[in-house]
Amino acid sequence: MQLIYREVEWWMKRRQLPSHLRRRVRHFASQRWATTGGQDERELTKDLPQGLQRDIKCYLCLDLIKKVPMFHSLGDVIIDNICDRVTPLVYSKNEKIIREGDPVQRMVFIVSGRIKRSQNLSKGMVGTSMLETGGFVGDELLSQCLCRPSVDQLPASSATFTCVEPTEAFGLDAHHLRYITDQFRHDFASKKLKQTARYYSSNWRSWAAVTIQFAWQRYMMRTKGSENLVIENGDSERRLRQCAAMFMSLRPHDHLE
Repeated sequence: MQLIYREVEWWMKRRQLPSHLRRRVRHFASQRWATTGGQDERELTKDLPQGLQRDIKCYLCLDLIKKVPMFHSLGDVIIDNICDRVTPLVYSKNEKIIREGDPVQRMVFIVSGRIKRSQNLSKGMVGTSMLETGGFVGDELLSQCLCRPSVDQLPASSATFTCVEPTEAFGLDAHHLRYITDQFRHDFASKKLKQTARYYSSNWRSWAAVTIQFAWQRYMMRTKGSENLVIENGDSERRLRQCAAMFMSLRPHDHLE
């Protein structure tokens, strides 16, 4: 660990990184060491036969992949293909996984930790939500891969995702995801998988919460008028939050009346 840190410090000094970037590099290095013990598994296994590499990777990633609810209904062959293509990822606290408007280059599945999603809404409003174990980032990429005909251009992220604590995850790059969805399109088109993906999708949850809030505002304006709406604005906001919280607590098989 001391040797690795010494090399990192020498590199930062040679490149004359500012102090705030140096602190972030040191923090990430300590987080990665705590998670991996300082070993790069890809470097250690790169010279092994391809079949042995695949079996080792499946053994290391299988338990992590099974924690993702979206993959519970998939068959063993699909899981093996996912294991063969995923990349373990470690993010430090306050690290931005992706910014709003940037192209989505991979899906990121959360194994442990929490990620905050923030999206710019209309009239300067910012919507936020929290993703935890089992959630994922980059469902825009999944939606594009399931479309026919497929589009080669990467979709833009609809929000900014920031780690609020050290987060362990694994990523599935865009070209790997496109290959898997093309090869097993029938399985990914199942109704159960779509329901699970929508339930854990931060985009769908945020869309539903905002829709509920706007519907409540329209209802209040129709029934009590704009003047009463201003007077009872505090009560309306409380009801809006209750409606949004109610939706966020729904299970995949629940229905909103």
